[in-house]
Amino acid sequence: MTTPPRTSTPAAASPRAGRHLGRRSFGLSALGAAALAGCGRFSSDSGGSGVELSFAWWGDASRAEATEAAVATFVEKNPGITVRTEYQDSSPYQDKLATRVAAGDAPDVMAMPNRALREYAGRGALADLGSVGVDLSAVEDRVIGLGTVDDTVYGIAAGLNTVGVVFRKQHVLDAGLPLPDGDTWSWEDYEGISRAITENTGRAVYGSGYSMEAETGNIIFTRQQGQDFYTADGTLGADASSIAAWYAMNVRFRDSGALPPAGYVDVTGSSAEQSFLAQDKVASQFIPTNNLGAYNRACGGDLVLLRMPGETTGVRRGMSVDCSMLWSVSAQSKHPAEAAALLDFLVNDPDAYTEMMTTRGVPPNPDVTEAIKKQMSPDDLAATEFLLALQEEDLPPTYVYPRGATAMASEISTVATEIEFGRMTPEQAADALLRVGQSELSA
Repeated sequence: MTTPPRTSTPAAASPRAGRHLGRRSFGLSALGAAALAGCGRFSSDSGGSGVELSFAWWGDASRAEATEAAVATFVEKNPGITVRTEYQDSSPYQDKLATRVAAGDAPDVMAMPNRALREYAGRGALADLGSVGVDLSAVEDRVIGLGTVDDTVYGIAAGLNTVGVVFRKQHVLDAGLPLPDGDTWSWEDYEGISRAITENTGRAVYGSGYSMEAETGNIIFTRQQGQDFYTADGTLGADASSIAAWYAMNVRFRDSGALPPAGYVDVTGSSAEQSFLAQDKVASQFIPTNNLGAYNRACGGDLVLLRMPGETTGVRRGMSVDCSMLWSVSAQSKHPAEAAALLDFLVNDPDAYTEMMTTRGVPPNPDVTEAIKKQMSPDDLAATEFLLALQEEDLPPTYVYPRGATAMASEISTVATEIEFGRMTPEQAADALLRVGQSELSA
């Protein structure tokens, strides 16, 4: 995937004052042009310090275009700084980032997967954002906590989101049911509505199409049982009974027809347009809230966004305000002040969001969110208000993913397939996850 280079204006930057503690100097090797697919350079002929920053992230071409528009604005505001931008799809990005960091060739500013933050911070690969001068004074403490390891801030959320359930409204109404109350519904309610849709369509459309392969369900469900799937000290906090209960419920959903039969959902593309929801093969799905606009367009405006089931019927809440991507500064950067200025812009300047808007979620700075609300589409505004309302409530804490979370995610994907095809019982799945948790997870 390639991106045409753009040009803007370049020169020197000074980080904004606020919650920062000073500066530290780090070393950086030059970026290889072919290290990541997609590359653009933002510059002009206007002289200045001549500092070049490298900035890398993952995402599709539309997200890249919006991000590059933001970078172009940053360069216009900071003459003398040029920015080389690079992006790639998620999995190749993470593989290449690991290789580059190990080789001393890390980007100055980079997207950091949330489950990898602790590992990279522990290896000394990431700069303390307070020390390099990023202003986090307007960001809430619990949002700062998403990027904090051992009391040091190594990442700031590129956008805040949560996960919710979207339903195709017409299928609910056609089944003779009212739209569920997302504030009070239970998992049993979700199963009943989904089963009714499946039956009403003669199994042409299944009521639910969520996947067990992601950690999301495990994390939310075990919180609702009063446990933390991942704990503050980097261990697996869910016990065998809560893990088995999650998988047993999924088996029940499938047996009742609320979920499609094993193998029904084979391979779909990653875009909203390619989803089974958009293809009208399932009537509901779990999605990140920042994707509401894309999914609703793909479904002809037929979607309603609801909170996860069980939020008021369990021991405690399961949902939380999270992020999948953080912005980090390399500890190897030769230009930490300029890198901090770029990150400060992405956090605190509404002009960074003229085209980015909420593609990565709600901005971490609430003042920026308020400033861009009038520019949001109805779907983006709905998702933003959904998240802002959630932030006002008493939610369980969100902890930085432990080391070994990638291995755990892989095992979750494996046991999901085994359970789907009846090759593993819920109890066996719980035992498998406990073994991986005991051997792989650490703070």
